[in-house]
Amino acid sequence: MENITKTAEQLGEAIHKKVESLEKTALDAAATLRTESHHAASCASEYLHKNPLPIATGAFACGIALGYLIASNRHVPTFQERYLSEPLHHASDGLTSTFHRLAGNLKFW
Repeated sequence: MENITKTAEQLGEAIHKKVESLEKTALDAAATLRTESHHAASCASEYLHKNPLPIATGAFACGIALGYLIASNRHVPTFQERYLSEPLHHASDGLTSTFHRLAGNLKFW
């Protein structure tokens, strides 16, 4: 029994050391990531201040391209669709539904 207790304690200590090691590694990685991200942000900010015209031009071009992509998905009806096809389609639907109701109301003996 004493042997099992000693082995369990050793195993617990080994696990504790491993967890401490992993925690230190994770904290070091987080600190490195924080430092690198701050450096990247400062470099980007410095580049932006030194070259505002290319950045503004690129942003404008991206906005135009995105607007074109969004607007190209909309269907604008033609003159024929708006004033001829659609009214005839609606009239046809109305007549069809009226005839169906009329046929349903007729009783055949």
